[in-house]
Amino acid sequence: MNTLSLRLRPLAAAILCSLIAPALFAQTATTTPVGFITVTIPAAADAAHPSNKALSIPLYKTADYAAAVATLDSANQFTLSGSFTAGAFVTTPHFVRVKTSATAAHIGKFFLISSNTTNQLTVVLPAGVANINTLVSVADTCEVVAANTLGNVFGTTSPVLKTSPDPALADNVLIWNGTTWDTYYHDGTDWYGFNSFDPQNNTVIYPDEGVFVIHRFTPPPGTNSAVTLTLMGTVPSTAEQTDVVGGTVAHPGYTFISNRFPVNATLGSLGLHLLPGWVSGGDPNAVDNALVWNGTTWETFFYDGGWYNLSSFDPQDNAPIPAGAAVFVIRKGGTKQTLAQTLPYTP
Repeated sequence: MNTLSLRLRPLAAAILCSLIAPALFAQTATTTPVGFITVTIPAAADAAHPSNKALSIPLYKTADYAAAVATLDSANQFTLSGSFTAGAFVTTPHFVRVKTSATAAHIGKFFLISSNTTNQLTVVLPAGVANINTLVSVADTCEVVAANTLGNVFGTTSPVLKTSPDPALADNVLIWNGTTWDTYYHDGTDWYGFNSFDPQNNTVIYPDEGVFVIHRFTPPPGTNSAVTLTLMGTVPSTAEQTDVVGGTVAHPGYTFISNRFPVNATLGSLGLHLLPGWVSGGDPNAVDNALVWNGTTWETFFYDGGWYNLSSFDPQDNAPIPAGAAVFVIRKGGTKQTLAQTLPYTP
């Protein structure tokens, strides 16, 4: 069974307020990590049976910059007050995320930065969004944070996962691209993908997406053991926004979403069934599903006035979604909607 332990420094108001409040209105941010979680990927049973883990990364990197939006400049560009170094946020991947806004739906939105001048950011818009002015407003407070990547989460020069030039022998990290899994492995020097000859150390792991890890058996004289990931960073202090695609019965929409907060949740508390267009009912084959990895297989849940699964007649609203876990969502109706997840604690 996959295990996970949670170790967070207390989310006391004095601690978080002292870290966050100064950064929101400063021209530069100097926040420090306030916590960490450890995620355990179990040892493989044998060479034919690797272990598997569906995980998320709920903590952010320390902010490199924080300021208010000064102007909206084009469909995918906006200017922040103050100044920074041109190109500083693309040498390694960075996100800009909205921390405060008069528009509640903006808070928690994030965008990958594709280029930056000394005060202007060019960002990658979410699929289906034509103009950033629907997601960001002048005077919104934003912070710029380094993105989580394959290299900085799992290690590049000293990876925590099993390495091999043969991807069938190395541990694999799978990232859902919307239609299929992109598979990555470390060859002993760098991270690579099946579809690229170039190193993929800077492949971005988005805050709202989960990743799936395949951990392989190590035969003697090596040591076959569990892998412990220590994920450090700042604890989210605002609501978080996660896009979930829609679909049809013939062509379902698939989204692999993360537990956005470093605390245990339940299937009911995620609020998936509250998304506009969510298809409920008693036939799991005809309605929207949430799939939760139990260590060996995906458990299928569906909403019919409460959450149920295929192996029990009892309500499953309290089915656990641990900190550091992820959920695969299959939608057979509706369009892309944003799952707004409110803070489960008081900062």
